[in-house]
Amino acid sequence: MQQLAQDEAHLYPVGAETIKHAFYVDDMISGADSVDEAKVMLNQTRKLLSLGNFHLRKWCSNDNRILTDIAANDKQEFLKFDDDTHITKALGLVWDPSLDVFIFSFSPFATPAKVTKHTILSAIARLYDPLGLIGPVVAKAKIFLQQLWKEKLHWDESPSQAIQLEWLEMCSQYKLVAHFSFDRYLLMPEADLQMHAFCDASVAAYGACIYIRAEREGYIQTNLLCSKSRVAPLKILTVPRLELSGALLLAELVSK
Repeated sequence: MQQLAQDEAHLYPVGAETIKHAFYVDDMISGADSVDEAKVMLNQTRKLLSLGNFHLRKWCSNDNRILTDIAANDKQEFLKFDDDTHITKALGLVWDPSLDVFIFSFSPFATPAKVTKHTILSAIARLYDPLGLIGPVVAKAKIFLQQLWKEKLHWDESPSQAIQLEWLEMCSQYKLVAHFSFDRYLLMPEADLQMHAFCDASVAAYGACIYIRAEREGYIQTNLLCSKSRVAPLKILTVPRLELSGALLLAELVSK
């Protein structure tokens, strides 16, 4: 695909740039500032890839006007969420195109008859959050996981009573949350944009987050862009040292 984009860039410049920068393996995720620009990108990318017999399917957009020229069998088939909203997956994230929001569901962890290291790890692994939009939830799960690891258990061995009670309490807290939703689009057209970044640390973990601040004609809107956290290492470190680790994590996140 990269070679095709390089060879045919003179015919389809927008499509070539899309192929170079908007694909993750065989999944394309991109956008534009207007419906017309999005249509140009879509059509050029389709035509360019068709020269190599690559047929793009499962098209989906938050604006159906972009997909007017796409055949029905080439459009994404939607899944039904537990509240009957229609969703799809974007690189593993649950996305509702009609509302243009990402959704995280915690409904809920299934509590097995026997709590073991294996069942706990399996449940926590379901917390998929590459952007860090539910960072506090994931960080708490990571800290608990580190405590469980200190027990040095076998996979199907049950942890201590105190750990089991803490785990069941965490599960009951997750049940209180039906789902979180976050706007996919964080900006405002023709707005002044600022990026605000923060980091902090405790004896248990350290983390960093970035917010986008958009201002236009006196109206201000702020949204979480992303975050990242790590548990403190088993080797005991001072809080100032962990705060420096948080600052490094933030610098890397801002750069990325």
